[in-house]
Amino acid sequence: MSNNHIALVDVNNFYVSCERVFDPKLEGRPVVVLSNNDGCVVARSAEAKELGIKTGAPWFQIQGQAKAWGLVARSSNYELYGDLSARVMEVVGRFGTWQEVYSIDESFVGLVGEPAQLQAAGRDIRAAVMRHVGVPVCVGIASTKTLAKFANRIAKQNPGLGGVCALESMPEGHVDGIQQRVPASGALGRGRENLGPVEDDGH
Repeated sequence: MSNNHIALVDVNNFYVSCERVFDPKLEGRPVVVLSNNDGCVVARSAEAKELGIKTGAPWFQIQGQAKAWGLVARSSNYELYGDLSARVMEVVGRFGTWQEVYSIDESFVGLVGEPAQLQAAGRDIRAAVMRHVGVPVCVGIASTKTLAKFANRIAKQNPGLGGVCALESMPEGHVDGIQQRVPASGALGRGRENLGPVEDDGH
């Protein structure tokens, strides 16, 4: 089996995470980021998702409940998001034999190593991004881009993994069970190689 692998590094709740870098008091609170005209929700923190707020929800429909929920709304700041994205990609690129920036908050990088080494590299990437940029990421590592996307989803949905999933380090039966529970369109998205962005972070 080849030692060449692909990691997908994806910032968690990207727009909200960017807002929290500059306002740490938002950590742990339900937060939404609104569109340019503050018309609708374009991003949600995990806490906001738990309140049942959906991406695209008109702000006027939930504004009246914001105080009761402790919900904080921020106007989108794409200059800020672009700056932090560039910083994230620069840090992530240090770890790979190659890099492909896939979107504002996602990057593929090439990694070489055995499963234990790959898992350690994923943890190093997470720690470096948090240390240098201040935003949390999840890392999925596998033999193809499609499987790396799938591994990233596993890392996001299983807190016990610490934000990193090297697919080959997981028991085969465990992976098969997850694949049967997650529809391919939901896990892998759409687009080239079924790799289109998946709306799970609300960015």
